[in-house]
Amino acid sequence: MARRERNCRSSSIGRRKRKKNSVSINGKGKLTKRRRSQRRPVVGSLPGDLLIDVLARVASSSFTDLFNAKLSEFLGAAEDESIFQHVSIDKFPVIHWFPPSNELLSFLNRCIDLGNPEAMFRQGMIEFFSLARIETGLEYLKRATEKGHVEATYVYGMIMLSRGGQSSQQGLNILNSMKVSRSNYLKIRECRAKIKAIIREMWINNSISLNEVGCKCEDRNNIRKRKFDDEDDVIGCDACGWYREVISFCKIVDGVV
Repeated sequence: MARRERNCRSSSIGRRKRKKNSVSINGKGKLTKRRRSQRRPVVGSLPGDLLIDVLARVASSSFTDLFNAKLSEFLGAAEDESIFQHVSIDKFPVIHWFPPSNELLSFLNRCIDLGNPEAMFRQGMIEFFSLARIETGLEYLKRATEKGHVEATYVYGMIMLSRGGQSSQQGLNILNSMKVSRSNYLKIRECRAKIKAIIREMWINNSISLNEVGCKCEDRNNIRKRKFDDEDDVIGCDACGWYREVISFCKIVDGVV
């Protein structure tokens, strides 16, 4: 009888110990889970300046990737001015055949206001060629050129060169800054093709009149071979080469080619 009572006590103590251990294990599991839930994402620990730099790099290659940056840490940084200056807007059409949403219009206008080169180039094209706001269009193209935008540099240089006089020399200097050579002539062709595609989408209400461009071919030190089209190697100075190019540009604007 005494042996049976000892066995019962032993069994009861064992059950209490197992229950206590079980509670301890469960409590530890809940604590671990709570700690894991309190961990911040790695991106949340980045300094603000570094986070903005990351977003600027993302924005420069893809607006979609920037739009998909939904972490709360990203949302504040995505409103930084430098993001709008670098964001890629290549996926948006230059000419909207249907009215864009207010959100998109607000976004694109902010890109223009904050100095996004592509946005300023597009607005300059619309202002100059479609709306015939010549000075406003030139100002946008000039600002985009100063930011190093290739197509803006080409168009702005062409327009200035076609004006003749002092503007012609200014345009020549701008175009020569593109450093045309046989090795990078392909870039000029790609640039011309992009501009041609944009102009074809636009209503052209302002054409370009070609004025006399000063030439220094008589100065033998300036003579060189220049290739500005697919067919001919032309003997001439910088002005000769770009003058031939501006003729092609005027034909693009007039819809001849």
